[in-house]
Amino acid sequence: MRVGFIGIGAMGRHMSGHVLEAGYDLTVHDLRKEAAAGVLAKGAKWANTPKEIAENCEVVLTSLPGPPEVEAVVYGANGLSAGWKKGDIYVDMSTNSPTTIRKVAEVAKTKAVAVLDAPVSGGTRGAESKRLTIMVGGDATTLEKVHEILAAIGDKIFYVGDIGCGNIAKLVNNFIGLTCGAINAEGFVLGAKAGIDIRKLREIVRVSTGSNYNLEYSMPQILQGNFEPGFRVSLGLKDLGLALALAKECGVPTPVGAAVEQRYLEAKAAGLGDKGTQSIILRLEELAGIKVRASEGK
Repeated sequence: MRVGFIGIGAMGRHMSGHVLEAGYDLTVHDLRKEAAAGVLAKGAKWANTPKEIAENCEVVLTSLPGPPEVEAVVYGANGLSAGWKKGDIYVDMSTNSPTTIRKVAEVAKTKAVAVLDAPVSGGTRGAESKRLTIMVGGDATTLEKVHEILAAIGDKIFYVGDIGCGNIAKLVNNFIGLTCGAINAEGFVLGAKAGIDIRKLREIVRVSTGSNYNLEYSMPQILQGNFEPGFRVSLGLKDLGLALALAKECGVPTPVGAAVEQRYLEAKAAGLGDKGTQSIILRLEELAGIKVRASEGK
C-alpha cells in the first residue's frame, strides 16, 4: 500500500518514520524539505505538493498545527482535493476543529474519498516510542482498512464515533490536561513560597487526590529548570481556543478553562510561545519571588 505523510514536524518526523519502518511505500511532504531529511535518508520518497501525494498514494496522513494548515493542505491550488481519486482514504492526525474536519469529509465524499480524524496524545516522547493514544472518528470500516498503519504509530487506538468525534475526544483531553498544568503551577509555587520541600510535596501529591498525568510528565522538567518543548505554549493556547469554541457551540459554560486560556495568553505575550507548556509557571514564579526547582527532578 502506498502511504503519504504530510507534516514532518516534531511529531510527524517520528510518526512518518514508524510508517516507513513498518514496510509501507512512503511518500512525504512538508513546507520545508529539510524537515524530512531524516525519513528521506531512510528510504521515503519526496513529493513537491500535497496534490502530488494524493495522486500517488491510496492513504494520506497529515500531522499539522491546526485548522488553517489543514485547510491549506486540503483546499490549496495544489492541495489534496486536487489529486484525490475514488477509493482514497485521508486520515488527519492533527488536533483540529471538529467543524473543520466535518467540512473536509463532506467535500471528500463528493469524490468518493473516505476521511477519518485521528488526533494523537502522548507528546513527542510517545511519538518517538510508538506509545501514542489515537482517537479515531469516522466510518468504522474505513478504520479497519488503515488500522495496521495506525498501529505502527501508536499502541492505543480508540474508535470514538462519527467524523469529528476523534477531535472532540482530543480537545476535551487537552482541555483537562492543560488546566491541570495551570493548577499544578499555582500549587507548587504556593508550596515553595510557603516553605515546604518541593520534592517531598511532589512525592505526597503523586500518591494523593491531587495526582495527575501533568504532575508526572511536566513537573520533573520544571524542577530541573527545563522549559523546552515538548508541547509548545502556542499549540496549547490553540487547543484551549478550539475547546472553548466547541464549548460555546454546545452551550456549555467553561469558566475555569477560560481563566486558564488567559494564563497561556499571558505566557505567549511574555515571549514564551515556543517554550514548553510547563513554562507557564515562570510568570507565577516572578510574581511570587520564588522558583520551583530541585536538584533531583524525578
